[in-house]
Amino acid sequence: MKAIYERLSPLAAKDLVACEVVRGRDFGCQWHFHPEIELILILRGGTDRWIGDNIDALHPGDLFLIGSNLPHDFRNDRTRGTPFHLVHAIVVQFHPDFLGSTWLECADMDGVRRLGQLAGQGLQVTGRTRERVTRRLRQAPRRQGIHRLILTLEILAILSRSRELRRIASPGFAPEVQISDGEKMGRICSFIQDRLTEPVYLREVARHAGMGEVTFSRYFRKRTGKTFPAYLNEMRVARVCRLLVETEATVMELALACGFDSMANFEQQFRAYKHCSPSAYRRKALGNGMGELSEQLSPRYRQSVTPG
Repeated sequence: MKAIYERLSPLAAKDLVACEVVRGRDFGCQWHFHPEIELILILRGGTDRWIGDNIDALHPGDLFLIGSNLPHDFRNDRTRGTPFHLVHAIVVQFHPDFLGSTWLECADMDGVRRLGQLAGQGLQVTGRTRERVTRRLRQAPRRQGIHRLILTLEILAILSRSRELRRIASPGFAPEVQISDGEKMGRICSFIQDRLTEPVYLREVARHAGMGEVTFSRYFRKRTGKTFPAYLNEMRVARVCRLLVETEATVMELALACGFDSMANFEQQFRAYKHCSPSAYRRKALGNGMGELSEQLSPRYRQSVTPG
């Protein structure tokens, strides 16, 4: 089933930066997405988190930056034989252009713009950066108006300069994510994404980019950190992951629909990226609550609706 669209309540939507302290038996959310960028700090509780196509355990102290419209969910499930802890978390949300287009076009904001693009895959904040941001994020509930805005800008400045950010979702999970801020690289990625359901050859992508094959291969690897075949397979696996959750199509149907030429190749690539079989991935996703969604209202300042 598809992720539901979630929007701020009219009261919270009036703030440039909305902030909520989440306390209770769970996070009060479900498999959802929203246009706002989200910072979430886990202080206590929580068992699992799903960000894009990545499922992992939650731990106290975890800190995430989740980009605009990236589907995600946080769970606090009871597990037999382990103690149950109530949830305590701080959530800060703001629109990608909360300062207006003029501010974001300034050269001084280049790092923040780049950070917003990287957050499209979800980022986990680690190391000393996590410690510095955590100290500031704890102050957010007590700040109001311009004071919370200034605090948020300070946090974004720290994150934009950090080398301690770990990407979470695959590049291909969010269709509009671009791995580079360059216009040329964006066109190349869009060209590839539009052809994931059919054979895609390096020579035709290189020709689209106006390069020879050898030059393109070097350029692509330098900009993405991956070879062209590796990137293509990762994009296709990411699309399969989305469809495994959102549809009831068979694994074979999805593999063929996402451009894999054989089931053997598909199984090999899927296991290489997800470390499990497609069927196991689907069972884990649906068992994590992703397949039992309803249009219930989320607590506090959020309101869940279906896209209009």
